[in-house]
Amino acid sequence: MWRLNRLRGVEHTVDAQPLRDHVAELMDAGMSFKAIALTAGWSSRNALADVMTRKQVMHKTMARVLAVRIDSDNRRDAYVDATGSARRIRALAVNGWPSRNLAKQLGHKHPATIQDIASGKTPTIRLRTKDAIRGLYEDLWDQAGPSVRAASIAKAKGWLPPLAWDDESIDDPDYQPEDVRRKSLPRNVTGVTLEDIEEARDQGYVSAQQIAWRLGVSQSLVAQILSRADRAAS
Repeated sequence: MWRLNRLRGVEHTVDAQPLRDHVAELMDAGMSFKAIALTAGWSSRNALADVMTRKQVMHKTMARVLAVRIDSDNRRDAYVDATGSARRIRALAVNGWPSRNLAKQLGHKHPATIQDIASGKTPTIRLRTKDAIRGLYEDLWDQAGPSVRAASIAKAKGWLPPLAWDDESIDDPDYQPEDVRRKSLPRNVTGVTLEDIEEARDQGYVSAQQIAWRLGVSQSLVAQILSRADRAAS
């Protein structure tokens, strides 16, 4: 059929230069070569790289590349590293947000999906999942969750709260944050003063839960010291 169409003057291929020009325009606008390939429907950049070397390309190949626009985002189906997402889920757990609650808010029927990301069992996730977790984290990072038990389990695992991270480092697998917590004190020794609490506040730790984590004491102790200070001031 292909040869018959050639004899009839029907061409299956076209000059590839417009394809290369379009890819160049997209890259100039800020879209990566890999993103262009994924958005055009290839599973990796290699297929597009091969097409770019040809003088002629199939009509359907030309059409799929020319259909890519700078605002296209089929990259959401691509797989990305899950490190930052795991850290965000762990940080929310420290604040008392259990995986079941987070899964429900993210639209997942089973909390095991979120649990596997947090535990590191799922090293890569869809980009759309990463974006959803990031969005939820931005909404909840400074809010106490409903589960004291989830917070206790997360702390026992050594997971770090949101204040241990910043936006520039949380997605970097090689970054290891400094644990700024004071080592837990013996049960019969508080060693914490109102000045310690004020210093923690100056460092950005606002809620009683955050201050308690920073000082290595219980949240109830922080609340007790603040209550005494309020009574003394009145």
